[in-house]
Amino acid sequence: MEARKKLEEQLRQSQKMEAVGTLTGGIAHDFNNILTAIIGYGNILKMKAKEGDPSKAYIDQILASSDRAAHLTQSLLAFSRKQVINPNPVNLNEITASVEKILLRIIGEDIELKTILSGIRDLRVMADAGQIEQVLMNLAANARDAMPEGGTLTIETGLEELD
Repeated sequence: MEARKKLEEQLRQSQKMEAVGTLTGGIAHDFNNILTAIIGYGNILKMKAKEGDPSKAYIDQILASSDRAAHLTQSLLAFSRKQVINPNPVNLNEITASVEKILLRIIGEDIELKTILSGIRDLRVMADAGQIEQVLMNLAANARDAMPEGGTLTIETGLEELD
């Protein structure tokens, strides 16, 4: 009888996860449509901006943030099993440096962010860039929550040999 209850609970949990995946996939799809418009209009603004226009920097920030949001959407779609994760060679140093401003906003003023990038210029691994960015953002959010009195978050890239 106890084994049957466990199996029923596992089935319910599996059904819940499937429902969450379906909901997540739908939201990610809708969000992707919104991002398409933001990126499209952002690129139009960038093309129309004159050389030296100070608004170009803001437009670049909008486009960069939209790109990160698109990667996040891809991660959500992967979670909902509606997209296959496609690992490509990515440079960990570049990804870490590119999300540094976002990480600073996530952790707030009471936490110092210390990034130590590997001396290896082309530190490439096979991974999904959007998922690496998401891992770093989750790490920053967890660090913020774990250090309410402040502290230092250190992120270091490098090669490690595993046994």
